[in-house]
Amino acid sequence: MKKLWSIGLFMGLLLTACSKKESIIASNCDNEAQNVSNAANAYVASPTKANCEAYKKTINDALKNCPSYYSGLSRQTLEDFNNTVCN
Repeated sequence: MKKLWSIGLFMGLLLTACSKKESIIASNCDNEAQNVSNAANAYVASPTKANCEAYKKTINDALKNCPSYYSGLSRQTLEDFNNTVCN
């Protein structure tokens, strides 16, 4: 009985640890998405070269930090985006 209780406790701790980690990752990716949105809004409000470069950097940072969060983006699309010249 004690062994079963120990296994149950271990599994509970394991599941709790996993759910916290997943929630932290989701929260970080939500923050990255918000950063992208903020950079996009800044660029739309003032389409300067500096805001364009900041927008591109923010998108690349978000993709680097949360690769599975933006799973629909192809590598070629990202390369095309990065090769776009900011004016």
